[in-house]
Amino acid sequence: SSLIEKWSNFSIRKYIAIVSLEQRQRYKDDFNAEYEEYRNLHSHIDKITEHFRQLDEQWKSLTPGSQAYQVKKDKTMETVLHHSSVL
Repeated sequence: SSLIEKWSNFSIRKYIAIVSLEQRQRYKDDFNAEYEEYRNLHSHIDKITEHFRQLDEQWKSLTPGSQAYQVKKDKTMETVLHHSSVL
């Protein structure tokens, strides 16, 4: 399953109030097991966000309807499709 599916299926309800040190340790282990994956996903999303910020800046310098505008539009759509398939 994809990272998005995995995180969207996450439910805080699977955890109940902590009543023992063993239970606390299990929660901590669960968190630590998933945290690196979360950080990787967050880093990936930050890179995508930055990429789209750069594309937005490039759009501002183009004239709608121009050849350069159409090329940038096509490249942007390729980027959107690529990133949506990765996530």
